[in-house]
Amino acid sequence: MNTPAQEVYRTAETALKTYIRTQGLRETRERYAILKEIYLNLEHFDAEQLYNQLLAQGIKVSRATVYNALQLFVEAGLVRRYLFGEGRMLYERSLGRQQHDHLICVDCGAIEEFCDPQMGLVTESVGRLFHMRPERHDLVIYAACEKPNCPNRKIP
Repeated sequence: MNTPAQEVYRTAETALKTYIRTQGLRETRERYAILKEIYLNLEHFDAEQLYNQLLAQGIKVSRATVYNALQLFVEAGLVRRYLFGEGRMLYERSLGRQQHDHLICVDCGAIEEFCDPQMGLVTESVGRLFHMRPERHDLVIYAACEKPNCPNRKIP
């Protein structure tokens, strides 16, 4: 029995095959191994985390292969790239996810995803104000941690 994550991965795998063929690129085992790792095991990650996780699982890839694959996946619409403050480049899978926004702790870097239906109304309103038709939005809120047990919380 396939889990929802496995079904989304299979959709991503098919989309990658189609994209690679239409672009006249080579199909490689490494690209599919990287895609599988992203779709089955990762949420928000950077290229180094992905590279280290692949190596820990015995998947032999170079850093260059990881970076090139991520760029290919972004171009194919399979992965989204975010620049989260202070040059922090993170990625997340695109397929099988609903529109969401991010709340990032400036103390510990924790990322919380949230969906607020009112964001759609705000986006539409801003579009009308500037006579544009919004296609998507990205909202990132940076916040200081107020959890008393946060190990990285800044002490006032």
